[in-house]
Amino acid sequence: MKINKITNVLFFVIITIFFMTCVEDNDFTIPESLGIEENEGVAKILDSINEGTLQLKTIQQVKELYIIGNDPLEVTSNIVVKGYVISSDKSGNFYKEFYMQDAPENPTAGIKIALNLSNSYNKFNVGREIYIRLKGLYIGETNSGNGIITIGGKVKNTDITEIENVTVNQIPNHIYRSETTKEIIPKVIDFAQINETNIGTFISLENVFFDAQLSGKSYVDPKEDFDTQRKIQTCLGLGYDELLLETSSFSRFSNETLPEKAGSINAVVSKDFGGNFIVLNLNNTNDVVMDEERCSPLPVADFTTILLDENFDEQSGDIDVLNWINYREKGTKSWRSYKDSYAQSKAARVGSKNSGDLSTISWLITKEINLDTTSQEFLSFETSNSFANGSDLEVLISTDFNGEEDNITAANWTLLPAKIVSDGEGYKNWVHSTYIDLSSYSGTAYIAFKYLGNSNVNFDGTYELDNIVINAK
Repeated sequence: MKINKITNVLFFVIITIFFMTCVEDNDFTIPESLGIEENEGVAKILDSINEGTLQLKTIQQVKELYIIGNDPLEVTSNIVVKGYVISSDKSGNFYKEFYMQDAPENPTAGIKIALNLSNSYNKFNVGREIYIRLKGLYIGETNSGNGIITIGGKVKNTDITEIENVTVNQIPNHIYRSETTKEIIPKVIDFAQINETNIGTFISLENVFFDAQLSGKSYVDPKEDFDTQRKIQTCLGLGYDELLLETSSFSRFSNETLPEKAGSINAVVSKDFGGNFIVLNLNNTNDVVMDEERCSPLPVADFTTILLDENFDEQSGDIDVLNWINYREKGTKSWRSYKDSYAQSKAARVGSKNSGDLSTISWLITKEINLDTTSQEFLSFETSNSFANGSDLEVLISTDFNGEEDNITAANWTLLPAKIVSDGEGYKNWVHSTYIDLSSYSGTAYIAFKYLGNSNVNFDGTYELDNIVINAK
Protein backbone atom coordinates (compact mmCIF):
# COMPACT_ATOMS: atom_id res chain seq x y z
CA MET A 1 0.00 0.00 0.00
CA LYS A 2 2.79 2.34 0.95
CA ILE A 3 4.66 1.52 -2.25
CA ASN A 4 1.55 2.24 -4.32
CA LYS A 5 1.15 5.66 -2.67
CA ILE A 6 4.77 6.57 -3.40
CA THR A 7 4.38 5.39 -6.97
CA ASN A 8 1.25 7.50 -7.43
CA VAL A 9 2.94 10.57 -6.00
CA LEU A 10 5.96 10.15 -8.28
CA PHE A 11 3.69 9.70 -11.28
CA PHE A 12 1.76 12.87 -10.37
CA VAL A 13 5.00 14.88 -9.98
CA ILE A 14 6.35 13.67 -13.34
CA ILE A 15 3.10 14.52 -15.14
CA THR A 16 2.98 17.96 -13.46
CA ILE A 17 6.56 18.77 -14.51
CA PHE A 18 5.77 17.65 -18.06
CA PHE A 19 2.78 19.97 -18.38
CA MET A 20 4.53 22.89 -16.69
CA THR A 21 7.38 22.55 -19.16
CA CYS A 22 4.99 22.59 -22.10
CA VAL A 23 2.82 25.45 -20.94
CA GLU A 24 5.43 27.80 -19.54
CA ASP A 25 7.83 27.59 -22.46
CA ASN A 26 5.27 28.66 -25.11
CA ASP A 27 7.86 27.96 -27.78
CA PHE A 28 7.28 24.48 -29.16
CA THR A 29 9.42 23.08 -31.92
CA ILE A 30 7.81 23.43 -35.34
CA PRO A 31 6.96 19.89 -36.51
CA GLU A 32 9.08 18.73 -39.45
CA SER A 33 6.42 16.21 -40.44
CA LEU A 34 2.68 16.13 -39.93
CA GLY A 35 0.41 13.52 -38.41
CA ILE A 36 -1.13 10.80 -40.55
CA GLU A 37 -4.58 12.39 -40.34
CA GLU A 38 -3.33 15.80 -41.49
CA ASN A 39 -1.29 14.31 -44.33
CA GLU A 40 -4.36 12.40 -45.45
CA GLY A 41 -6.40 15.61 -45.39
CA VAL A 42 -3.95 17.37 -47.71
CA ALA A 43 -3.81 14.30 -49.98
CA LYS A 44 -7.61 14.25 -50.25
CA ILE A 45 -7.65 17.94 -51.20
CA LEU A 46 -5.07 17.41 -53.93
CA ASP A 47 -6.94 14.36 -55.22
CA SER A 48 -10.21 16.31 -55.27
CA ILE A 49 -8.55 19.13 -57.21
CA ASN A 50 -7.23 16.65 -59.78
CA GLU A 51 -10.64 14.96 -60.03
CA GLY A 52 -12.41 18.29 -60.45
CA THR A 53 -14.62 18.03 -57.36
CA LEU A 54 -12.67 20.85 -55.74
CA GLN A 55 -11.65 23.98 -57.63
CA LEU A 56 -8.31 25.59 -56.79
CA LYS A 57 -8.55 29.39 -56.77
CA THR A 58 -5.72 31.89 -56.56
CA ILE A 59 -5.64 34.34 -53.67
CA GLN A 60 -6.44 37.16 -56.10
CA GLN A 61 -9.49 35.27 -57.40
CA VAL A 62 -10.70 34.74 -53.85
CA LYS A 63 -10.26 38.43 -53.02
CA GLU A 64 -12.23 39.39 -56.12
CA LEU A 65 -15.25 37.51 -54.77
CA TYR A 66 -15.69 40.27 -52.17
CA ILE A 67 -16.29 43.99 -52.61
CA ILE A 68 -14.76 46.11 -49.84
CA GLY A 69 -17.43 47.65 -47.65
CA ASN A 70 -20.08 45.07 -48.54
CA ASP A 71 -21.59 42.53 -46.15
CA PRO A 72 -19.49 39.38 -45.70
CA LEU A 73 -19.73 36.70 -48.36
CA GLU A 74 -20.43 33.12 -47.32
CA VAL A 75 -18.60 30.69 -49.57
CA THR A 76 -21.04 28.03 -50.76
CA SER A 77 -19.03 26.46 -53.58
CA ASN A 78 -16.36 23.78 -53.36
CA ILE A 79 -13.27 25.93 -53.72
CA VAL A 80 -9.87 25.85 -52.09
CA VAL A 81 -7.08 28.43 -51.97
CA LYS A 82 -3.37 27.81 -51.49
CA GLY A 83 -0.80 30.14 -49.98
CA TYR A 84 2.42 30.46 -47.99
CA VAL A 85 2.44 31.91 -44.48
CA ILE A 86 4.39 35.18 -44.23
CA SER A 87 3.57 36.47 -40.73
CA SER A 88 4.35 35.18 -37.26
CA ASP A 89 2.82 35.96 -33.88
CA LYS A 90 5.91 34.67 -32.05
CA SER A 91 7.02 38.22 -31.17
CA GLY A 92 3.49 39.37 -30.33
CA ASN A 93 3.08 41.86 -33.17
CA PHE A 94 0.29 39.78 -34.75
CA TYR A 95 -2.62 38.41 -32.74
CA LYS A 96 -5.03 35.64 -33.72
CA GLU A 97 -4.30 36.10 -37.41
CA PHE A 98 -1.79 35.25 -40.06
CA TYR A 99 -1.18 36.47 -43.60
CA MET A 100 -0.40 34.26 -46.55
CA GLN A 101 0.68 35.11 -50.09
CA ASP A 102 0.43 33.22 -53.36
CA ALA A 103 4.13 32.42 -53.82
CA PRO A 104 7.27 32.22 -51.65
CA GLU A 105 8.95 34.77 -53.94
CA ASN A 106 7.62 37.62 -56.11
CA PRO A 107 4.02 37.30 -54.88
CA THR A 108 1.13 38.94 -56.73
CA ALA A 109 -1.48 38.82 -53.93
CA GLY A 110 -1.88 38.12 -50.23
CA ILE A 111 -4.75 37.69 -47.80
CA LYS A 112 -5.40 37.74 -44.06
CA ILE A 113 -6.77 34.75 -42.16
CA ALA A 114 -8.45 35.54 -38.83
CA LEU A 115 -8.47 32.58 -36.47
CA ASN A 116 -9.20 32.01 -32.80
CA LEU A 117 -5.74 30.64 -32.07
CA SER A 118 -2.91 32.19 -30.09
CA ASN A 119 0.72 31.25 -30.75
CA SER A 120 -0.34 30.14 -34.21
CA TYR A 121 3.31 30.24 -35.34
CA ASN A 122 3.66 26.81 -33.74
CA LYS A 123 1.24 25.40 -36.29
CA PHE A 124 1.33 27.87 -39.18
CA ASN A 125 4.99 28.79 -39.29
CA VAL A 126 6.46 31.26 -41.77
CA GLY A 127 6.89 29.62 -45.15
CA ARG A 128 4.40 26.83 -44.50
CA GLU A 129 2.30 25.87 -47.50
CA ILE A 130 -1.38 26.10 -46.58
CA TYR A 131 -4.59 24.89 -48.23
CA ILE A 132 -7.91 26.38 -47.09
CA ARG A 133 -11.24 24.75 -47.96
CA LEU A 134 -13.47 27.79 -48.19
CA LYS A 135 -16.95 26.27 -48.32
CA GLY A 136 -18.69 27.27 -45.09
CA LEU A 137 -16.22 30.07 -44.32
CA TYR A 138 -16.68 33.79 -44.98
CA ILE A 139 -14.77 36.43 -46.93
CA GLY A 140 -15.06 39.97 -45.65
CA GLU A 141 -13.48 42.38 -43.18
CA THR A 142 -13.01 42.11 -39.44
CA ASN A 143 -13.51 45.88 -39.28
CA SER A 144 -15.99 46.93 -41.96
CA GLY A 145 -14.52 49.21 -44.61
CA ASN A 146 -10.90 48.88 -43.49
CA GLY A 147 -9.85 47.43 -46.84
CA ILE A 148 -8.19 44.28 -45.47
CA ILE A 149 -9.92 41.36 -47.19
CA THR A 150 -9.99 38.48 -44.72
CA ILE A 151 -11.03 34.85 -44.46
CA GLY A 152 -13.09 34.28 -41.30
CA GLY A 153 -15.34 31.71 -39.70
CA LYS A 154 -18.70 33.41 -39.26
CA VAL A 155 -20.55 36.72 -39.28
CA LYS A 156 -20.23 38.81 -36.13
CA ASN A 157 -23.38 38.66 -33.99
CA THR A 158 -23.18 42.32 -33.06
CA ASP A 159 -22.39 43.63 -36.55
CA ILE A 160 -23.49 41.74 -39.67
CA THR A 161 -21.07 43.78 -41.80
CA GLU A 162 -18.06 42.14 -40.14
CA ILE A 163 -16.66 38.64 -39.78
CA GLU A 164 -15.22 36.82 -36.79
CA ASN A 165 -12.32 34.42 -36.47
CA VAL A 166 -12.25 30.88 -37.77
CA THR A 167 -12.95 28.93 -34.59
CA VAL A 168 -10.70 26.27 -33.10
CA ASN A 169 -13.32 23.68 -34.02
CA GLN A 170 -13.42 24.91 -37.64
CA ILE A 171 -9.65 24.90 -38.19
CA PRO A 172 -9.17 21.11 -38.63
CA ASN A 173 -11.92 20.97 -41.26
CA HIS A 174 -10.83 24.00 -43.27
CA ILE A 175 -7.15 24.92 -42.84
CA TYR A 176 -4.61 22.28 -43.86
CA ARG A 177 -0.82 22.34 -43.69
CA SER A 178 1.25 20.50 -46.22
CA GLU A 179 4.69 19.17 -45.29
CA THR A 180 6.23 21.88 -47.47
CA THR A 181 7.91 24.89 -45.88
CA LYS A 182 9.54 27.36 -48.27
CA GLU A 183 11.92 30.23 -47.63
CA ILE A 184 9.98 33.47 -47.98
CA ILE A 185 11.98 35.93 -50.07
CA PRO A 186 10.80 39.51 -49.46
CA LYS A 187 9.78 41.29 -52.64
CA VAL A 188 11.93 44.38 -53.17
CA ILE A 189 9.63 47.21 -54.12
CA ASP A 190 9.96 50.92 -54.81
CA PHE A 191 8.76 53.03 -51.92
CA ALA A 192 6.25 55.01 -53.98
CA GLN A 193 4.76 51.90 -55.58
CA ILE A 194 3.28 50.45 -52.39
CA ASN A 195 -0.50 50.44 -52.62
CA GLU A 196 -3.58 48.37 -51.73
CA THR A 197 -2.59 45.60 -54.15
CA ASN A 198 0.40 44.81 -51.91
CA ILE A 199 -1.71 44.23 -48.79
CA GLY A 200 -0.99 40.79 -47.35
CA THR A 201 2.42 40.40 -49.01
CA PHE A 202 5.93 40.38 -47.56
CA ILE A 203 8.02 43.18 -49.03
CA SER A 204 11.43 44.76 -48.63
CA LEU A 205 12.24 48.48 -48.75
CA GLU A 206 15.81 49.66 -49.24
CA ASN A 207 17.55 52.94 -48.41
CA VAL A 208 15.00 53.83 -45.73
CA PHE A 209 15.30 55.38 -42.28
CA PHE A 210 13.14 56.55 -39.41
CA ASP A 211 12.16 60.20 -39.19
CA ALA A 212 14.98 62.16 -37.52
CA GLN A 213 12.48 63.50 -34.99
CA LEU A 214 12.13 59.96 -33.63
CA SER A 215 15.76 59.79 -32.50
CA GLY A 216 16.02 57.96 -29.18
CA LYS A 217 12.41 56.78 -29.22
CA SER A 218 11.19 53.18 -29.11
CA TYR A 219 9.00 51.27 -31.55
CA VAL A 220 5.98 51.86 -29.32
CA ASP A 221 5.05 55.09 -27.58
CA PRO A 222 4.81 54.15 -23.87
CA LYS A 223 1.65 56.26 -23.61
CA GLU A 224 -0.18 54.08 -26.15
CA ASP A 225 -2.30 51.12 -25.05
CA PHE A 226 -2.46 49.38 -28.41
CA ASP A 227 -0.63 50.41 -31.60
CA THR A 228 1.98 53.03 -32.44
CA GLN A 229 2.78 54.30 -35.93
CA ARG A 230 6.32 55.45 -36.59
CA LYS A 231 7.25 57.31 -39.78
CA ILE A 232 9.86 55.79 -42.08
CA GLN A 233 11.28 57.78 -44.98
CA THR A 234 13.40 57.56 -48.08
CA CYS A 235 14.90 60.14 -50.43
CA LEU A 236 12.96 60.43 -53.65
CA GLY A 237 14.12 62.97 -56.17
CA LEU A 238 13.72 66.47 -54.79
CA GLY A 239 12.13 65.41 -51.51
CA TYR A 240 11.19 62.56 -49.21
CA ASP A 241 8.60 59.81 -49.41
CA GLU A 242 7.19 58.27 -46.25
CA LEU A 243 5.22 55.35 -44.86
CA LEU A 244 4.14 54.25 -41.40
CA LEU A 245 5.47 51.28 -39.46
CA GLU A 246 2.83 50.05 -37.01
CA THR A 247 3.81 48.13 -33.88
CA SER A 248 1.62 46.58 -31.20
CA SER A 249 2.21 47.56 -27.59
CA PHE A 250 2.06 43.82 -26.86
CA SER A 251 5.03 43.02 -29.10
CA ARG A 252 8.18 41.76 -27.42
CA PHE A 253 10.23 44.45 -29.13
CA SER A 254 7.94 47.37 -28.27
CA ASN A 255 10.55 48.98 -26.01
CA GLU A 256 13.52 48.56 -28.35
CA THR A 257 15.06 51.83 -29.53
CA LEU A 258 14.58 52.76 -33.17
CA PRO A 259 17.78 52.67 -35.25
CA GLU A 260 19.11 56.06 -36.30
CA LYS A 261 20.90 55.08 -39.50
CA ALA A 262 19.52 53.94 -42.87
CA GLY A 263 19.14 50.54 -44.47
CA SER A 264 16.46 47.99 -45.27
CA ILE A 265 13.24 46.81 -43.69
CA ASN A 266 11.25 43.65 -44.45
CA ALA A 267 7.60 43.68 -43.40
CA VAL A 268 4.04 42.63 -44.11
CA VAL A 269 1.93 45.27 -45.88
CA SER A 270 -1.37 45.96 -44.14
CA LYS A 271 -3.60 48.87 -43.07
CA ASP A 272 -4.28 50.57 -39.77
CA PHE A 273 -7.33 49.52 -37.74
CA GLY A 274 -9.63 52.04 -39.38
CA GLY A 275 -8.30 51.35 -42.87
CA ASN A 276 -7.29 54.96 -43.34
CA PHE A 277 -3.74 54.35 -44.52
CA ILE A 278 -1.29 51.63 -45.46
CA VAL A 279 1.09 50.45 -42.74
CA LEU A 280 3.95 47.97 -42.45
CA ASN A 281 3.99 45.28 -39.73
CA LEU A 282 7.17 43.58 -38.55
CA ASN A 283 7.52 39.93 -37.61
CA ASN A 284 10.52 40.89 -35.50
CA THR A 285 13.33 43.44 -35.51
CA ASN A 286 15.73 41.04 -37.24
CA ASP A 287 13.97 42.31 -40.36
CA VAL A 288 15.28 45.83 -39.72
CA VAL A 289 18.90 46.29 -40.83
CA MET A 290 19.96 49.93 -40.68
CA ASP A 291 23.70 50.51 -40.49
CA GLU A 292 24.28 52.88 -43.42
CA GLU A 293 24.39 56.66 -43.68
CA ARG A 294 21.18 58.54 -44.44
CA CYS A 295 20.67 60.06 -47.86
CA SER A 296 19.66 63.62 -48.74
CA PRO A 297 17.23 64.71 -51.49
CA LEU A 298 18.53 66.43 -54.60
CA PRO A 299 18.65 70.23 -54.18
CA VAL A 300 15.57 71.90 -55.69
CA ALA A 301 17.75 74.91 -56.55
CA ASP A 302 19.43 72.84 -59.27
CA PHE A 303 16.12 72.23 -61.07
CA THR A 304 15.12 75.70 -62.18
CA THR A 305 13.71 74.78 -65.60
CA ILE A 306 9.93 74.34 -65.40
CA LEU A 307 8.59 72.18 -68.24
CA LEU A 308 5.03 72.12 -66.93
CA ASP A 309 3.12 74.10 -64.31
CA GLU A 310 -0.67 73.90 -64.03
CA ASN A 311 -2.85 74.75 -61.02
CA PHE A 312 -6.23 75.15 -62.82
CA ASP A 313 -6.84 78.56 -61.22
CA GLU A 314 -8.03 80.01 -64.56
CA GLN A 315 -10.46 77.18 -65.28
CA SER A 316 -14.26 76.94 -64.97
CA GLY A 317 -16.67 74.21 -66.09
CA ASP A 318 -15.05 71.41 -68.07
CA ILE A 319 -11.24 71.59 -67.92
CA ASP A 320 -10.04 73.28 -71.11
CA VAL A 321 -6.36 74.11 -70.70
CA LEU A 322 -4.64 75.18 -73.93
CA ASN A 323 -3.24 72.14 -75.80
CA TRP A 324 -4.52 69.73 -73.12
CA ILE A 325 -7.08 66.97 -73.84
CA ASN A 326 -10.13 66.28 -71.65
CA TYR A 327 -11.43 63.02 -73.12
CA ARG A 328 -14.27 60.67 -72.17
CA GLU A 329 -13.40 57.16 -73.35
CA LYS A 330 -16.51 55.73 -71.67
CA GLY A 331 -19.37 57.28 -69.75
CA THR A 332 -20.63 60.81 -69.31
CA LYS A 333 -18.28 62.34 -66.74
CA SER A 334 -15.43 64.66 -67.73
CA TRP A 335 -12.74 66.38 -65.71
CA ARG A 336 -14.21 69.63 -64.38
CA SER A 337 -13.06 72.65 -62.44
CA TYR A 338 -14.08 73.08 -58.83
CA LYS A 339 -13.08 75.26 -55.92
CA ASP A 340 -11.73 73.59 -52.81
CA SER A 341 -13.31 75.50 -49.94
CA TYR A 342 -10.58 74.34 -47.56
CA ALA A 343 -7.59 75.18 -49.76
CA GLN A 344 -9.38 78.25 -51.18
CA SER A 345 -8.12 77.50 -54.66
CA LYS A 346 -9.36 75.82 -57.81
CA ALA A 347 -8.49 72.28 -58.89
CA ALA A 348 -9.61 69.63 -61.38
CA ARG A 349 -12.15 67.01 -60.33
CA VAL A 350 -13.66 63.83 -61.77
CA GLY A 351 -16.10 61.26 -60.39
CA SER A 352 -18.85 58.89 -61.48
CA LYS A 353 -21.36 59.29 -58.64
CA ASN A 354 -24.98 59.33 -59.90
CA SER A 355 -23.69 59.03 -63.46
CA GLY A 356 -25.74 56.00 -64.43
CA ASP A 357 -22.64 54.82 -66.32
CA LEU A 358 -21.85 51.12 -66.52
CA SER A 359 -18.26 52.26 -67.00
CA THR A 360 -16.60 55.65 -66.61
CA ILE A 361 -13.15 56.17 -68.13
CA SER A 362 -12.02 59.79 -68.31
CA TRP A 363 -8.62 61.07 -69.43
CA LEU A 364 -6.92 64.37 -68.71
CA ILE A 365 -3.79 64.63 -70.86
CA THR A 366 -1.16 67.37 -70.68
CA LYS A 367 0.31 69.26 -73.58
CA GLU A 368 3.40 67.75 -75.21
CA ILE A 369 6.61 67.91 -73.19
CA ASN A 370 10.02 67.93 -74.82
CA LEU A 371 12.33 65.79 -72.70
CA ASP A 372 15.35 66.17 -75.01
CA THR A 373 16.22 69.72 -73.93
CA THR A 374 16.98 68.75 -70.30
CA SER A 375 19.02 65.99 -68.64
CA GLN A 376 16.80 65.13 -65.67
CA GLU A 377 13.13 65.78 -64.96
CA PHE A 378 10.80 65.20 -62.01
CA LEU A 379 7.00 65.19 -62.16
CA SER A 380 4.96 66.06 -59.08
CA PHE A 381 1.31 66.86 -58.31
CA GLU A 382 -1.26 66.63 -55.52
CA THR A 383 -4.43 64.55 -55.20
CA SER A 384 -7.39 64.52 -52.86
CA ASN A 385 -10.64 62.58 -52.87
CA SER A 386 -14.23 62.45 -51.72
CA PHE A 387 -14.64 58.76 -50.95
CA ALA A 388 -12.74 57.02 -53.77
CA ASN A 389 -14.97 53.96 -53.17
CA GLY A 390 -13.07 51.48 -55.30
CA SER A 391 -12.67 53.83 -58.26
CA ASP A 392 -9.14 54.35 -59.56
CA LEU A 393 -6.85 57.16 -60.67
CA GLU A 394 -3.77 56.26 -62.70
CA VAL A 395 -0.89 58.44 -63.87
CA LEU A 396 0.62 57.43 -67.20
CA ILE A 397 3.25 58.56 -69.67
CA SER A 398 3.49 58.02 -73.43
CA THR A 399 6.21 58.91 -75.90
CA ASP A 400 4.39 57.60 -79.00
CA PHE A 401 1.06 59.41 -78.55
CA ASN A 402 0.51 61.85 -81.41
CA GLY A 403 -1.61 64.36 -79.50
CA GLU A 404 -4.92 63.46 -81.21
CA GLU A 405 -8.00 62.11 -79.39
CA ASP A 406 -8.45 59.22 -81.82
CA ASN A 407 -4.94 57.98 -80.97
CA ILE A 408 -5.32 57.90 -77.17
CA THR A 409 -6.27 54.24 -76.80
CA ALA A 410 -3.91 53.14 -79.59
CA ALA A 411 -0.84 54.75 -78.02
CA ASN A 412 1.40 52.95 -75.54
CA TRP A 413 0.97 54.26 -72.00
CA THR A 414 3.24 53.35 -69.09
CA LEU A 415 2.06 53.52 -65.48
CA LEU A 416 4.17 55.91 -63.38
CA PRO A 417 5.04 55.09 -59.73
CA ALA A 418 3.19 58.05 -58.26
CA LYS A 419 1.58 58.18 -54.85
CA ILE A 420 -2.18 58.69 -55.26
CA VAL A 421 -4.50 59.61 -52.40
CA SER A 422 -5.94 56.49 -50.74
CA ASP A 423 -9.64 55.91 -50.19
CA GLY A 424 -9.31 56.27 -46.42
CA GLU A 425 -7.55 59.66 -46.52
CA GLY A 426 -9.48 62.55 -44.97
CA TYR A 427 -11.34 64.53 -47.63
CA LYS A 428 -9.70 67.78 -46.51
CA ASN A 429 -6.20 66.44 -47.10
CA TRP A 430 -4.06 66.77 -50.21
CA VAL A 431 -1.46 64.05 -50.82
CA HIS A 432 1.79 64.83 -52.61
CA SER A 433 2.68 62.41 -55.40
CA THR A 434 6.37 62.38 -54.46
CA TYR A 435 8.83 63.27 -57.24
CA ILE A 436 8.61 60.87 -60.20
CA ASP A 437 11.84 60.64 -62.16
CA LEU A 438 11.25 61.00 -65.92
CA SER A 439 14.91 60.94 -66.97
CA SER A 440 14.62 57.46 -68.48
CA TYR A 441 12.21 58.85 -71.10
CA SER A 442 13.19 60.92 -74.13
CA GLY A 443 11.59 62.68 -77.04
CA THR A 444 8.10 64.17 -76.89
CA ALA A 445 6.10 62.90 -73.93
CA TYR A 446 2.54 63.31 -72.65
CA ILE A 447 1.36 62.78 -69.08
CA ALA A 448 -2.15 61.38 -68.62
CA PHE A 449 -4.42 61.23 -65.57
CA LYS A 450 -6.86 58.40 -66.16
CA TYR A 451 -9.96 57.89 -64.01
CA LEU A 452 -11.79 54.54 -63.89
CA GLY A 453 -15.12 54.05 -62.13
CA ASN A 454 -18.84 53.50 -62.64
CA SER A 455 -22.18 54.39 -61.08
CA ASN A 456 -22.10 51.48 -58.62
CA VAL A 457 -21.89 52.89 -55.08
CA ASN A 458 -18.76 50.81 -54.51
CA PHE A 459 -16.94 52.33 -57.51
CA ASP A 460 -18.34 55.86 -57.86
CA GLY A 461 -15.67 57.84 -56.05
CA THR A 462 -14.35 61.31 -56.79
CA TYR A 463 -10.72 62.41 -57.24
CA GLU A 464 -9.28 65.92 -57.22
CA LEU A 465 -6.04 66.96 -58.90
CA ASP A 466 -3.91 70.08 -58.53
CA ASN A 467 -0.46 71.68 -58.78
CA ILE A 468 1.04 69.61 -61.61
CA VAL A 469 4.71 70.54 -62.08
CA ILE A 470 7.70 69.17 -63.95
CA ASN A 471 11.01 70.46 -62.60
CA ALA A 472 14.07 69.90 -64.78
CA LYS A 473 17.71 70.79 -65.22
